[in-house]
Amino acid sequence: MLSQLLATLVGLVAGAGLRPVVVALAVPAGQPAHVTCPACSPRPVPTWGPHALRLLPPGGRCPNCRGRLCAPWLPELTTAAAFAVVAAGGAVGWYAATQYWIALLGAGLLLIDSAVQRLPDLLTLAAAVGTLVLLAAASAHHEAGSLLRAAVVAAAAGGLFTVSAVLGTTGLGDAKLAVSLGAVLGWHSWQAAVLALILTYLLGATVAVLLLLTRRGHRKSTHAFGPFLIIGTLAAALTTTT
Repeated sequence: MLSQLLATLVGLVAGAGLRPVVVALAVPAGQPAHVTCPACSPRPVPTWGPHALRLLPPGGRCPNCRGRLCAPWLPELTTAAAFAVVAAGGAVGWYAATQYWIALLGAGLLLIDSAVQRLPDLLTLAAAVGTLVLLAAASAHHEAGSLLRAAVVAAAAGGLFTVSAVLGTTGLGDAKLAVSLGAVLGWHSWQAAVLALILTYLLGATVAVLLLLTRRGHRKSTHAFGPFLIIGTLAAALTTTT
């Protein structure tokens, strides 16, 4: 319980650092990573640099005109929840660090994909590189798990979602994200990877059905799939490590 509380508090702090990145990257594909406040447009709101956190307080308001830029405390609370789930799983060592890395970037990707239906390369590639380095460290320290299995699952997940992207059912961003998520799950076991895949599609199908029933979508509607991947991965990691 104490570890979960500590992880939640660390997640709140990490989410504050993540907020400028989320706001900057939550733009349509092809647009530069910056924010233009709708209230004082076209004046851009800077989100990079040493003053980023001061410029984007937890309230999510524009520092120029106090107009709303994002939901208050959303990145902080999302990251805190993800960190709490990781702590509940009970992982330790470098493998735990890998899960927290995925939880941090996954929180950002979940919010961005939900807002604009894209998974920026900046975060998906950072997730993949960081996961590889941390799992290699876990292997070097002889922690329980398999680096070879992690690599195989990562390649299989990336290939599966690449085919899905070619068929038009998901995006290439999902394929890039699946590589790091597959590696984290594959390190633990084959069962964790399979469970995450099942949970991901069950969650996606459930949301699609609910949107149809409430008439907030139709059969040809497109929805962000990244959040389902991330939530399915965290759920599988929690289920298979407790």
